[in-house]
Amino acid sequence: MNEQLQNNHKLAQMDVEAALKIVDRAVFAKNKRRLKHVERVVFKGAWLRQSYAEIAKESGYTLTYIRQDIGSKLWKLLSEVLAEPVSKINLQAAVEREWERQRLLNEKPTEEKISPQDSQSEEVLPEPERKPILSHNPYFIGRNRELADLNAFVQQGAKIILVYGKGGVGKSWLSWEYFTSKGFDLILELWMAKETEKITNAKSIVEEWLRRHFQEEPRGDFGVTLELLRQKLRDPNRRVGVLIDNLEPALDKHGRLIPAHRDYVELFRVLADPAGNCVTLITSRERLGESAVTFQDYRLEGLEISVWQQFFRNRGIEAHSGVLLAMHQAYGGNAKAMQILSGVIQADWSGDLESYWQANQKNLLIESDLQDLVVSQFKRLQEVDADAYRLLCRLGCFRYQDVRAVQRDAMMCLLWDVPESQRIRVVKSLRDRSLVDFLKGEYWLHPVIRAEARTRLKASEDWKTANLKAAEFWTQSVETVDTTADAIAALEAYYHYVDIGEFELGCQVLLQERKYKLNSHGEPESLIIYFGRLGLVQHILSVSIAIKNKIDNDYFLTYLYGNIAGLYHQLGDIQTAIEYYQKANSMATKYSDSLPKDSIDPKIKYRLEKFSIGMLFTTSSCKEALWEVEAAIKSYKEVIALAENTNWHIFAIFSQFSMALLYSHSQLETEQKKALELIDKNYQAYLTLPERMLGAWSHVYSYFSMGMSYTNLGRNEQALTMFNRALTYAENSNYVRAIGQIITGLAMVSRNQGKYEEAVEQHTKAIGILHRITAKKDLADAYYELARTNQKIGDIEKSHSNFQAAIQIYEQMGAPKQVQKIQKAMENLPVTSH
Repeated sequence: MNEQLQNNHKLAQMDVEAALKIVDRAVFAKNKRRLKHVERVVFKGAWLRQSYAEIAKESGYTLTYIRQDIGSKLWKLLSEVLAEPVSKINLQAAVEREWERQRLLNEKPTEEKISPQDSQSEEVLPEPERKPILSHNPYFIGRNRELADLNAFVQQGAKIILVYGKGGVGKSWLSWEYFTSKGFDLILELWMAKETEKITNAKSIVEEWLRRHFQEEPRGDFGVTLELLRQKLRDPNRRVGVLIDNLEPALDKHGRLIPAHRDYVELFRVLADPAGNCVTLITSRERLGESAVTFQDYRLEGLEISVWQQFFRNRGIEAHSGVLLAMHQAYGGNAKAMQILSGVIQADWSGDLESYWQANQKNLLIESDLQDLVVSQFKRLQEVDADAYRLLCRLGCFRYQDVRAVQRDAMMCLLWDVPESQRIRVVKSLRDRSLVDFLKGEYWLHPVIRAEARTRLKASEDWKTANLKAAEFWTQSVETVDTTADAIAALEAYYHYVDIGEFELGCQVLLQERKYKLNSHGEPESLIIYFGRLGLVQHILSVSIAIKNKIDNDYFLTYLYGNIAGLYHQLGDIQTAIEYYQKANSMATKYSDSLPKDSIDPKIKYRLEKFSIGMLFTTSSCKEALWEVEAAIKSYKEVIALAENTNWHIFAIFSQFSMALLYSHSQLETEQKKALELIDKNYQAYLTLPERMLGAWSHVYSYFSMGMSYTNLGRNEQALTMFNRALTYAENSNYVRAIGQIITGLAMVSRNQGKYEEAVEQHTKAIGILHRITAKKDLADAYYELARTNQKIGDIEKSHSNFQAAIQIYEQMGAPKQVQKIQKAMENLPVTSH
């Protein structure tokens, strides 16, 4: 009982570093890999109960990357490893159960057990008598965990360990340090020549080892010589380490030893002798594919950011953590890059790391040593596997930014000149050489590798074709847009077309209409509209603006301007929205007039008529947003006159819902009666419309407008019904802006019902949503309604503050009549000290 209480006390005191150790070991035990730096960042933040936004802000990564790319995958990984559902919420409880499980297993010596209070960053090597790590290399830091991994493999019986990874990652340093730190009696070295034709044959190497280290004269036959080496390596009193460095020049494209050096296979078989008192570490940029040899794979990743910080600090170089983090990410924590960059910054930039990075961050290979490191890998691949080389260069067309990795199908589309049966082999060739990063079915290029790949691709005849194939892949792979990830993936095609100067094709990507699963019967929407619906307005607006002056096709340009207007409208930049709506309408008229009257395509005619009426309706909505009530009603009546009893009758219904909402604000009984009459008349008409004419926006707009009208008229139950219907459609279609608007409406109903605490909570939630997506007009409305709620409950100071917040936004929008409306509402407020 006392032991259990003591354990509970330890668990209560468990700190984040101790928890991280427990999980890191569990991951390694199951997947033979360690947690990456960014995974550790997310884990620590979650353990400390930080939000994703806080984790992103502190770490320098983007919120989307932390939450979607890393967070969701980390919880999936931990769920698999810990054999129970793990989330950000139950993380601590899951880790505590894992700690208890490891404690009860009691498989390791007492001194190796993990203490929850042990927050030291170094791993404890699993040896009964741990020898201290005596580094003779001043650059060797931050690899204690990897040393422990190698030692664990050896204790488990591994005789040959292949340490593979990118060039410059530190494979040789790690291997040499392992042998020197573990006190091996003898280290046999083989530093493989970098050029294949200069590689020394295995027979000569073994003969040299026997003469120099064992004072034995080799026999003539290679088999006899190898047997002599085997006997020497079985000496129980002499522990031997064998380091074979840079093996890849002796390998073919399949990872097998080339015909001229097959004798190395026999050497490896001797080194793998279970009775030998010998450990062999082989370093390579490529994986070994020899089935006749038993060996343990160990992929070496880059150094963590904390190691870079320590290294630069030791060299007298101080830097803002954000700058160093950016450098670390760009070079993947590469040890060689760390050494080269620190030397250049110290010698040529007087230790000013920030100035160096400011000047060179767009050219990651500006240092010749780094370029040589990368170029040598490309050159080697070009010589041994031309198909894999071409694929590597073609992969440089992908951006790896908003979509940080691609699926295997995306790689396959770039192998248009390789037989289907060979394509998987080509992809594997890049994986085995660590030239493409890979995790659970996703592939991406390290930024430095991508820079060289892109340079080579641009200089080749494949540049245009690769981008066209990639663009086609993205377009075909996203059939429906239901999530942010879908929208962002679909947009990737745009960037490929723009890269090769195909601007109209890029514009088509923005305007291409797709259905979405939750609205399979309604009208499809353009990609621009999807981005707006998902709250990514600034993102798609910048893309749309960038291309508008490069389009000559009047039809495309008409719709592009119309969509840009809609984006400005959502942002609350109403005056600019009106300008674009008017330009778009003029373009539509001009284009329509240019078409032959007797042979116009009915579909184009249909779309242009709908577009013109839609532009007039949205312009009316802009006037409403500016609180130009009379002008808005007049404009809505123009829409009704054009659309009523036509194919576009739906716009007449929308306009009458909007007029009803305007009338519902009035204190005059006659106008309030008009509002109810318009709602009753048009609601019935709305319900009879065919589903094919209705999309998510149609449902949301109609029910929301009716809900707001009922709220203003004090019909709270009817308002709640309409808001809840609107909210269902908005949530099902991820219509973020509408969700914020509807929650404001629900807060108004709560206020009407005297549920003030609930109302304030709803107001606050709506403000948070609308502030995040920068929907200025809706945000101003939300502040205004919160101020009215504050006013109702007598919180005068907060009421003043929120009225002023609304006024400030309306002034930025150029909406003086909205400001006047608020000032009138403030007239009865007592004067505060502020």
